[in-house]
Amino acid sequence: MTGTLDLRPGQLDVGRASDAARSRPLDVLVITSEAPPIVSGISTCVARVAGGLTNRGHRVRVLSSADIPRFAFGEVRLSSFLAHWPRIARELRHFDVVNVHGPAPTISDAFLRLSTRLPQYSRPAIVYTHHSPIDIRGARLASARYNRLHDALALRADRIVASSQHYASHYRSRFGPKAVAIPWGVDVRSGPPSRVKAPGDPLNVLFVGQMRPYKGVETLLAAVAGQPWVNLTLVGGGAEFGAYKQLGERLAASNALFAGRLSDAELQREYDANDVIVLPSVTQAEAFGLVLLEGMAAGCVPVASDLPGVRDVAGPTGVLVPPGHPRALRESLLGLWRDGARLGKLQEDSWLAAQALSWERCVASYETVLADAVCSRYARLHGLAMLPEVDGLDRR
Repeated sequence: MTGTLDLRPGQLDVGRASDAARSRPLDVLVITSEAPPIVSGISTCVARVAGGLTNRGHRVRVLSSADIPRFAFGEVRLSSFLAHWPRIARELRHFDVVNVHGPAPTISDAFLRLSTRLPQYSRPAIVYTHHSPIDIRGARLASARYNRLHDALALRADRIVASSQHYASHYRSRFGPKAVAIPWGVDVRSGPPSRVKAPGDPLNVLFVGQMRPYKGVETLLAAVAGQPWVNLTLVGGGAEFGAYKQLGERLAASNALFAGRLSDAELQREYDANDVIVLPSVTQAEAFGLVLLEGMAAGCVPVASDLPGVRDVAGPTGVLVPPGHPRALRESLLGLWRDGARLGKLQEDSWLAAQALSWERCVASYETVLADAVCSRYARLHGLAMLPEVDGLDRR
């Protein structure tokens, strides 16, 4: 099955920024749990969108855990955001719009709740970007309760953005804020690298990600251990790196190479050298799978767990497998190795699909939504569907 991510008309015009966005620069505050120097998919996406908006002439400030300390307890991360709220609240009047990313416990929920207490004439427009539900293994009931609470808070935003149609549709309602899907982007390339495989050559499979429990590394190692027809390279570090390396040794997965963290240039060479990019995540904490898109741009076939959001990326030109099932993952990889013609066709289709998902498209779409939120809020307050003037404001 081939195709691209669903960007159907009626959800968002991704080809043009709105005229309102061009009328004057926007002052944008981005609130997120992760931004550089933190290494993660969320951090990468925040940095690319913020940088793209800045290049388009907007003034963007990012507020993250690099500015407000957070404390990690295993997979649970709590922020000191509340202690900084009085200062943040005073500064909000200098921004046109806040783009808050979540769910991020004690950050996005705190902001969405407290911002409604501000006087309406000093509160900027709010665009909420939804990544994925909280899904902590061993705390599923608590996670579900938190997600319901956060969903109610998200509906207080002026606009909602999700990276997939699945999550955008979750928030669409007759009287709720407009919810749109804006998939994340990738640096498009003029063409995929040439891959010449002789019959019987091993299938080269690449994993890129943090070594964390929800990433499914245990499933992946169990799937490839003792299989001479596949070579696996694992890129990334994290708290579980040592434990997973020991697991690979216990499973006698001599065909699995733990490469650790790599530079951007080294990572790109890995994308070019491999046939498949795999994402075996086991919970809905996997929001989108940016590494799948990066691999597709290099001509890799995406093989991923059948999870919301992730399936929108991998499904059209790749292979979906049940989460946490080593045998199903092994059989899917084996099928690609045995059928070289199918592998080559999916590689070409994956590269073509990635071409439509540039970072430029993503940034332009965000620019449109941010400007639309500001105009909509200004119209409700003043009856004028235009961006407010700011020349006389004290911007200190």
